[in-house]
Amino acid sequence: MNYVARRWSRIRQPIWGAACLAAFLVVLGGCSLGGGSGSTPQSSEVALTQIPWCDSVSINFIDSSSVNQDSITSWSAVSDQLGFTPYLPKTFPKGTCLVLAGGSIHDPIFGGHFVITWNLPGNVPMSFSEAPKRAGLGSSVQCAQSTQQSKTEICLGTAGDTGITIASTETSAAIQSLFKALAPDVDWLPAGTSQQQATPTSTSASG
Repeated sequence: MNYVARRWSRIRQPIWGAACLAAFLVVLGGCSLGGGSGSTPQSSEVALTQIPWCDSVSINFIDSSSVNQDSITSWSAVSDQLGFTPYLPKTFPKGTCLVLAGGSIHDPIFGGHFVITWNLPGNVPMSFSEAPKRAGLGSSVQCAQSTQQSKTEICLGTAGDTGITIASTETSAAIQSLFKALAPDVDWLPAGTSQQQATPTSTSASG
């Protein structure tokens, strides 16, 4: 798990699109995040703020408008600068943990970008990649199997002004059902998460 966090901290460009998201899940699939294996068991649902981090807190947004690609580790410092409305489920099954969150702001191509990944019971990854809705993107949810990992389904859809890609080892039917339950501006930050770094900090240009 620490390996994934280190990989994420080095990202300097937004991960947007099915191929990149699937590649991330390939790495994630090789990590032990707690929980067992197999299908997700039936369990009670909990609000996202009650879901703990899988390991240590891992929040990293890149401010692409700065020369040094400043890193911001506070959600409150970037939430109103994305340029679109994040859509997320209101709950996940009890036993879920949050792997990481991040993305970019002020990107010259995407504007803003938001990526967040949970690990559901049964060691099932669920990753969201969101950005402003692109012109010509239809409202219906389209799903396809990842070409990089055969057990990963990737579904692309929209909600409001937001383009959303969900990648998971859940079935396409389950992901499409999840799309219908997405809500705007859901509070996802786990309760008690430290917000000590509320301002950008410079990072090395070499990464």
